[in-house]
Amino acid sequence: MQRKLPFLRLNSGCELQGRSDIMIKGKRNVCLMATLAFIIFQNPPSVPLEISEFYEDYNFVASFSTPSERDTLIDCFSQEVLPEDIRNDRMNRVFRLMKKLYSQIARIDPKMVQHVGPRKPYIKYFFHAELLDIKKIDKSNKKAVVEILAYSVEPEFVSKYIRLYETNQDDEKKVFSDEERIESLQSYVMPKTEFHIWLFQNGRWLKAEHKNVYIKN
Repeated sequence: MQRKLPFLRLNSGCELQGRSDIMIKGKRNVCLMATLAFIIFQNPPSVPLEISEFYEDYNFVASFSTPSERDTLIDCFSQEVLPEDIRNDRMNRVFRLMKKLYSQIARIDPKMVQHVGPRKPYIKYFFHAELLDIKKIDKSNKKAVVEILAYSVEPEFVSKYIRLYETNQDDEKKVFSDEERIESLQSYVMPKTEFHIWLFQNGRWLKAEHKNVYIKN
């Protein structure tokens, strides 16, 4: 005897029976749309590893380096090794991650951008004192739109994170995780919502250099 599974009742007024001979009752098109919505809701698009790691790396840089340190590191981008007077474990790691992050940016054709006033390298605008938290993603094969909550990081938080890192660098379990750092800001900072565009090019995900920010922020 065939075992019947419970009905899945949807708001559309149709019923799906969990058997090999699935029965659809009611208006067929409405039921199908409701079923698809249910499946999508239950299985949201997964975030590609390259994209999730990008935001983790970005947050590490923002947490464990000051703006002036990042400016110094940017001036060293043409070098493989940092000068001895600024070289240490923390700065080496931040430097490596900054280079990695910048290599994941899909640049707009410079001929399409008109600059007003003195032109500065784009990288000078790329790194900000903020932590980025993925809220959701809308992904296709070649493009993804990532909704981000951006929390600005005040200097006192950065100083706290740096002290914590430098005193516990041999035991990273004692250093705040990415999630813990974001949680530590949520009670103090109102985030702004951003939409980041990602493009799948030559077998890898690259972030478009522009971003959209909600005007209400």
